[in-house]
Amino acid sequence: MKPTGDQASDGGSFENKQVVAASAGHMVHDIFTAFLPPLLPLIIAKFSLSMLEAGLLNVFAVLAFFFNPLLGILVDRVNLRYAFVAAPALVGVCMSVLGAAPSYAAICVLLLFTGMGSAVYHTVGPVLITRSAGRQVGKGMSFFMVGGELARTLGPLAAVGAVAWLGFEGMWPLMSAGLACSGYLLWVFSQTSTAGARDSGRDPESLRMVWRALRGLMLPLVGLAFTRSFVLWTLMIYLPTYLVGRGHSVAFGGTGLAVLELAGVGGAFLGGYFSDRLGRRKVLLAVVVLSPLTMLLFNYSGGWLLLPMLALLGVSVFAANPVILALVQDHSAGRRGAANGIYMGMTFATSSFVLVLVGWLVDLVGFQTAFSIAAGLGLLGVPFVLRLPRAKAGEDQSSQSGH
Repeated sequence: MKPTGDQASDGGSFENKQVVAASAGHMVHDIFTAFLPPLLPLIIAKFSLSMLEAGLLNVFAVLAFFFNPLLGILVDRVNLRYAFVAAPALVGVCMSVLGAAPSYAAICVLLLFTGMGSAVYHTVGPVLITRSAGRQVGKGMSFFMVGGELARTLGPLAAVGAVAWLGFEGMWPLMSAGLACSGYLLWVFSQTSTAGARDSGRDPESLRMVWRALRGLMLPLVGLAFTRSFVLWTLMIYLPTYLVGRGHSVAFGGTGLAVLELAGVGGAFLGGYFSDRLGRRKVLLAVVVLSPLTMLLFNYSGGWLLLPMLALLGVSVFAANPVILALVQDHSAGRRGAANGIYMGMTFATSSFVLVLVGWLVDLVGFQTAFSIAAGLGLLGVPFVLRLPRAKAGEDQSSQSGH
């Protein structure tokens, strides 16, 4: 039987052009999605929101991810190239007009459409990276996640700078970057049939069949996604508001998030790099222990220690992201789109619940106590890491041969 494009690429070379394009698109896309946390204090002030209402905004931003398992199955069946290409443009337009929204409801609608574009990009992207990375999946995921983490470094700075330069309601010219990015992706991926191609010659499966095949991996990942959300998503969404609540300026809040995300670039690269050499579970176990402990140290730090602690926190928190994505692809058994879709769906579903819970805790007991509780709950991820499936036979040799 003639191999599919995916099968051919699995044993082939590292396709730099496609990997770099998808990673660059990830960067531009996530610059816009990173606008929400630094702008959150301004939205809260404009509409006099409680922290619970502020936390609900992120639910609208990730609502589309609840459909990711079905979207993942669709990725394995049809070509979603044009939806993938259009995502940065859609997200860029929606987030650039956020400040001009006339009401809380209008912001919710804009975030809902942002989530649709984000769901497509983050479901198709890792599958595309896997098909383009040959045997170096960990390296490919590191490129992809470095693009995302670099974006979330630049995004807060871009948002704060745009507010200072154009005003909160005048940020709409920034959408041109999203439109240009989609044009670039169209040029690259119109030359390949890889994006969204079927993952194998297997007949299409139902979501129930896919879950049955992947539940040995997905069940512990559900627990890990839930416990990690208390550290990862609490910091990503509430950090600027937390810093403003401690008496710092909005600009310092955005800078703090940028420092966290910049350090996350290094963490994302190192996580994928070492997971190819030391094993996925070993690296995950280390960072799942370190990140909550570092969050506790940061929570009770002050003065000049805040930014160095944020840098250390960024490395430890974001090192897990490419490792988990690579692990999902390692054990997807030819169901890459479905596996990634299920993981993304449950990640954002759990994060929505966690963010609302943390927002309620902040209203109840204050930021510092809520952050301490979140860090403690993050440590509960250790048993779930230990329940993850071990590397398949030959996987280590396979990853080594790619270097």
